[in-house]
Amino acid sequence: MSEIADLFQEYAELGGAVQRRIIEIDNRPARAKRLRRFSLREAARYLGLDEPALRRRLQDPDAPQGERAGLTGRTFALGEIGALRRHLRDATGEPCFAPGRGTGEGLQVVALSNFKGGAAKTTTALHLAQYLALRGYAVLLVDLDSQASATAALGLGPDDDVGADGTLHPYFAGRIDTLAPLVRPTYWPGLDLIPANLGLYRVELELPLRQREEPGFRFWRLLEQGLATVAGRYDVVVCDCPPSLGYLSLNALFAATGLVVPAPPSMPDFASTARFFQMMADTLRDVAAFEGEAKRLDFVRILITKLNTADRNHRRIAGWMESTFAGRVLKERMAATTALDMAGNVKRTLYELEPGPGSRRSFERALDYMDGVNGAIEGLLRAAWGREGAA
Repeated sequence: MSEIADLFQEYAELGGAVQRRIIEIDNRPARAKRLRRFSLREAARYLGLDEPALRRRLQDPDAPQGERAGLTGRTFALGEIGALRRHLRDATGEPCFAPGRGTGEGLQVVALSNFKGGAAKTTTALHLAQYLALRGYAVLLVDLDSQASATAALGLGPDDDVGADGTLHPYFAGRIDTLAPLVRPTYWPGLDLIPANLGLYRVELELPLRQREEPGFRFWRLLEQGLATVAGRYDVVVCDCPPSLGYLSLNALFAATGLVVPAPPSMPDFASTARFFQMMADTLRDVAAFEGEAKRLDFVRILITKLNTADRNHRRIAGWMESTFAGRVLKERMAATTALDMAGNVKRTLYELEPGPGSRRSFERALDYMDGVNGAIEGLLRAAWGREGAA
């Protein structure tokens, strides 16, 4: 028996070495992930302007100018885009340049959850968090999945760089009473991370014991209470949930103000999503009976993911999903694209990918799909704040 355990340990270490090697090779010479610069066109896109309008704004000598690229181009670091947004806010007073929540607007917590694996939860969570940072929001990404895919995608080795007490585990175990020591800045200005690693799974074993031993202990409210200790630093929290409806996912659900359920357009996924909602309904009724108060959410939406637009069956099932869950499915869909696959292979997102000359059209197509999805979710957040107009 021990020989098999040793063999599996060796496989785990080899797998971790491969992940570290991918990060090192793709991020020479620093051997750590770093964020690329953005073109003038991209800066305009995430400032909510068209390119000619941004060029006119840059005629102001006090506006941050970025760096020249070629004869007429410019590039901007994300921090420079943020500085430009603040300059435009101060110069114009236009609310579109002040996206963060204001007085009386509560922290928005978006949970990405579905208990079936392979639904693109982490892909959605990463792109949403990065998009919101690009748009000027202060964002916290909470990795609740012990597989730690989001943590690794943001350049941290889940075991080497995080450690046993670097995840939510010490908070759920009751050893600390705030999430502040767990928050890590990332190479994305405006985006922080609470990482995960395999040790986080112990929460699923330990919380039932606390529930049994501590009278009145409400395990499902722990994350909600923890986020309150850092809420003043953020506009939006994005929770990447594990592929289960266990203790960690339930904490994300009860902390959430909005829920997005990623679901690929296939019959097994369609059926699994229905069972997921049934389990959530049963759980919410049980908790409501215990607490005497029902859980409320500002929005719940199903997101169609991994859509192959050339596949007739995919298109047909996506249509069934939209008609069955009328008004509850995001109109924007996350398409399966070559560019998205390419980004995943090198542990990057579309927002981090620098496409070559021959792949520009494919990249733009993939980015349009992704921005459409994220813009729609941003619109739901703005509506929850009571703001008028599209994002």
